[in-house]
Amino acid sequence: MLGALLVAAFFGGLALHTGPSVRAQDKPAGDDRTTTTGATEADLSAAIDRETSAVWARDSITPAKPSSDAEFLRRAYLNTVGMPPSYDEAVTFLDSDDKDKRAALINTLVADPRFGRHMANNWAVLLNPRTAQVLSGGTYFADWLAGRINDGVSFDQVMREIITARGEMLDNPAVVPWFRDGQGERITDMMGKLTKSLMGVQIQCAECHDHPYDDNIPQSAFQGMTAFLTPTRAVVDNNSQPLTATVREDATVIKRIFDAIKQYDKLRKDQQAQVDFYRLYVNPTTLDGVKAPAEQPEVWRDRLAAWWLGKDNVQTRRYVANRLWYMAFGTAIVSPVDDFNPMNEASHPALLDTLAAELLAGGWDMRRLYRAILKSKTWQLSSEGPAAKAEKWHFAAYPVRALSPEQFLTSLIGLMDPAQSKQFVDTALSGSFTAAKAEYQRRAAEQEKAGSTKYTFDLARLERFEKRFTAIDGRWWLTRYAAGRYVSLSSDDENTSADGFSLSIDQALAVMNGEFTNSLAGSGPSTLLDRVLKRHKDPGERLDALYLSILSRKPTAAERERWREMIKDEKNPLPMAEDLIYALLTTTEFGTDH
Repeated sequence: MLGALLVAAFFGGLALHTGPSVRAQDKPAGDDRTTTTGATEADLSAAIDRETSAVWARDSITPAKPSSDAEFLRRAYLNTVGMPPSYDEAVTFLDSDDKDKRAALINTLVADPRFGRHMANNWAVLLNPRTAQVLSGGTYFADWLAGRINDGVSFDQVMREIITARGEMLDNPAVVPWFRDGQGERITDMMGKLTKSLMGVQIQCAECHDHPYDDNIPQSAFQGMTAFLTPTRAVVDNNSQPLTATVREDATVIKRIFDAIKQYDKLRKDQQAQVDFYRLYVNPTTLDGVKAPAEQPEVWRDRLAAWWLGKDNVQTRRYVANRLWYMAFGTAIVSPVDDFNPMNEASHPALLDTLAAELLAGGWDMRRLYRAILKSKTWQLSSEGPAAKAEKWHFAAYPVRALSPEQFLTSLIGLMDPAQSKQFVDTALSGSFTAAKAEYQRRAAEQEKAGSTKYTFDLARLERFEKRFTAIDGRWWLTRYAAGRYVSLSSDDENTSADGFSLSIDQALAVMNGEFTNSLAGSGPSTLLDRVLKRHKDPGERLDALYLSILSRKPTAAERERWREMIKDEKNPLPMAEDLIYALLTTTEFGTDH
């Protein structure tokens, strides 16, 4: 076999989608035309504000003041493209007197290719864990997902492609979630993953017994849902090098299970154990009792997807709307965001229903719904000065929340000179593929010398893998790889799902002493400080440029005075400027969305 590096790399889905692009709406970003319900984006934003205002009035809550332009600017960038604005972008927005500049900026950012990558970072980790491996297969799945979102593919279609994914990873990245740790997911684990991540219902709690706090999900309901996946085979062929991982339907599985049940007493103990498992999962039935045709196992997943995403299934739309709200606010309308159950009430039920209805009416256009949320007055409240009585779920002030690993690292890498970040990318990627090829060729030569035919080596396939992997945006790949490294330092058993960098001392030390932070705080050629010094000659403008580049705002009067005091007796303020950059990069203000 090839080394663990290449094996791990190949488990990421290695190709771009080659089918036709199914667009939710072929119209310009931010177009405010009505949907089938007659609602515009402005109507949606107004509905959000009405519902939140009604709850404030009910609970005697005084909301925070509207955000300043500087607050809004950084927040808008972080929540759409996953990184703060550049110096030039910050100056352009803050100096503009256009009264509609906020809505215009939101439209522009949601139309930016980085929007799809930011959304993919949020959604992909729900189905595929972060990893510290250089050639992560999850990145190819995320790249595919980003492309579908940026192409305007309706989100129900994206989910359908994941639920019904078929084929080999090299040709269809949508099959990636069907594999984990070098093998296909168990059907029980896969159904739990899908319902939790794409419907917000945790039916896995009913695998061994009736759901502990949801009478609507007995153990039989879990078995009925999981049965839709019984004919699905997620198979890894380790004899093919690079290995192949394929998802397909095997219609004969069900017949074999029933035949085995008839011959149960004649089977070995290990065979009986398999029959005992699979006999529970042969009657596909949806949560509301819709059965699939028993005689057509090859279409069971297609029937499942049709029910999952059908007009009558309000739950899926409520969950997707709730997840988008969570991405925008850090707190969901139903919280936890992925656990809809009778004991978990919505803070704003009418609002959630409105958002879910408009998601359907708008053709499952995730970008449209997200724009409407960001254009609301509620989302644009300041993070300062919330009423003492307000809870997070009141949404009476924008919450201060830690950046996700991807946001934090994208923010750091975004401050680098492109050539500097490219060096990081080239070193990691080229070195990894060079090592993989050398390992590949060594083992192929050993097999040929031994006269063995155990493995089938395909160099053209390996090169195709490399070509497609290196086509991914380099900076984005670097942030995803680095995020896996930082998150792996967490002491939390579920570190792959961690949202921020507040989990361990090891993570904090890695950030403060990491190569990205240290490279940014230097003063060598093409560093941030070098670029600022060359572009600006006035000391005040230089200070402004550093603050605008790192914190998306100008320094306060107190910060200016403190800086003047620090350097007034210094013959060479360069080292102190380096310290200033380091200090700004390690502030809570830089590491949070607020």
